[in-house]
Amino acid sequence: MVSETEFSFFKSFLLNQKSSILNKTQEFKVEQLTENVSTSDDAEVASRDLSMSMSIHLHERDRQVLVQIERALGKISAGTFGQCESCAERIDSKRLQARPFAALCIDCMEEREDPRHILN
Repeated sequence: MVSETEFSFFKSFLLNQKSSILNKTQEFKVEQLTENVSTSDDAEVASRDLSMSMSIHLHERDRQVLVQIERALGKISAGTFGQCESCAERIDSKRLQARPFAALCIDCMEEREDPRHILN
């Protein structure tokens, strides 16, 4: 499995990511409250709407990442962090460094994404 040093590293990393997302969520809420300013310029309204749409999209993506982070933190607590959910083999350390909340090893992920697998 993952060493204690790696557990500590990934736990710290994930907690920092979680904190960053929660701070952005708070900023998003403040932005939502201050966006109620009325304007008469159509271009400004369209620009504000586009900006708001982009903020909502990014907020939703962050929310999904937050769920994955919480799941990974739960695995750290349970001692199963770094274990593939499909084959139960160890997820390569390089994969975890690139994507700390990875649930599958590379082989299982590739198999899942293989179009031939999807059709069967």
